Amino acid sequence: MNWKRIALGGVLAGVVMNLVDAMAGMLLLGERYKQLQEAGIFLKEPRIPFAPLWILGLFASGIIAAWFYAAVRPRLGPGPKTALLVGLLLGLMAHVPYNVTHAAWGMQGRFMPLVWMLGGIIQLVAGTLVAGWVYKEE
Repeated sequence: MNWKRIALGGVLAGVVMNLVDAMAGMLLLGERYKQLQEAGIFLKEPRIPFAPLWILGLFASGIIAAWFYAAVRPRLGPGPKTALLVGLLLGLMAHVPYNVTHAAWGMQGRFMPLVWMLGGIIQLVAGTLVAGWVYKEE
């Protein structure tokens, strides 16, 4: 495995994932967050430094996705088809169960978990495609 390319691809994947997340959060959910805060369902201020932790978490997810792509590439072959498959599987695994739980039990309704789920899947697919594009064997 080419660890330098995994790191580079992972960081670039993290940039893409953060951009997709910011667009979904601002364009689709921004007003809804405000409404839920006013209704007392979401806190107005986070208990922890959420934004930096979330951003770093997406960068870590990008690096993990790049590693998975590099790991399966010898078996499935290089290219966007493999990257798409890896990103889709990671996205489904990471975002479907968690957001189904939120839709079933959460007080925020079903729209937000739906956007979180679809956004998370799109983030991982896009990030893994970027990481796969960057990755080259040594």
